[in-house]
Amino acid sequence: MAFQSKNMNYIYNVSYFEGIRWDNLTSSATQCANEELLERHNHDIECFRFKGGSPMEDWKELKGYGSFSLYTMYPGLLIGTGNEHSLKINGALKCGFTFDYTTGLPYIPGSSLKGAMRSCFPGDGKPAKESAEYEAYIKGVLNREDLNVNKLKEQIFENRDMFLGAFPVVEEKGSQLMQMEFITPHTAGKFKNPNPISQIKVRPNVKFEFCFVLTDYVPEDGSRPVTAEDKLTLFKTLILDMGIGAKTHVGFGRFSEGETPLAEGQTNETAAVRRGGKE
Repeated sequence: MAFQSKNMNYIYNVSYFEGIRWDNLTSSATQCANEELLERHNHDIECFRFKGGSPMEDWKELKGYGSFSLYTMYPGLLIGTGNEHSLKINGALKCGFTFDYTTGLPYIPGSSLKGAMRSCFPGDGKPAKESAEYEAYIKGVLNREDLNVNKLKEQIFENRDMFLGAFPVVEEKGSQLMQMEFITPHTAGKFKNPNPISQIKVRPNVKFEFCFVLTDYVPEDGSRPVTAEDKLTLFKTLILDMGIGAKTHVGFGRFSEGETPLAEGQTNETAAVRRGGKE
């Protein structure tokens, strides 16, 4: 059964729950019917072909607009997993996901992108040693030992620069972007049966365009500016080195500058990749 809507945000948050039998959930017949329905829904989400129509073309007209492209790496991208999508039925996708309300495309909101970049700067409650490491790292990326990183941080994040977000670049014929994922959290007790969590992710080797409106940072002491292009280089390096989204500690949310070959059993056509990790 294909979904009627063409918008994945609506499909995932509304249509996905349609047809579920809520009466007598303890009945084996009801459980079987619900699991069969959810299996079809999950399959339809994996097979869904997204069309273009992101706002990136309009953004290019903005003064100070800049962007760069990166590709998701195996095992893929998780974003918005904390959003509500809880359904206590076997086979149900248990975690939320972030889809653009208008286009239905999976995307990284500007606020999430801004937060991820800010977390790589010193301060904001970090211990002194950790802050010093981040400060040295940023100076190294920009090759500027004389740089006042705290002043740069203030200029970037206090409403001087705009983080527009990141959207996938979709093929003209449409692209299958989503894939099932099963994560098995570690539990206490070695004799406890694992309880895999079903969710969806953006597949590996999906091209994303990261979009910004940036200004030059001109230090008050008259030293060399950090240009908008310098900032793009910094942000690109931060994403390549640190990742973005959920569960980066187990490999999700990693990007590369080009498509990467997948090992045997890691093709985009396989239904699922099973990984372990603490929640």
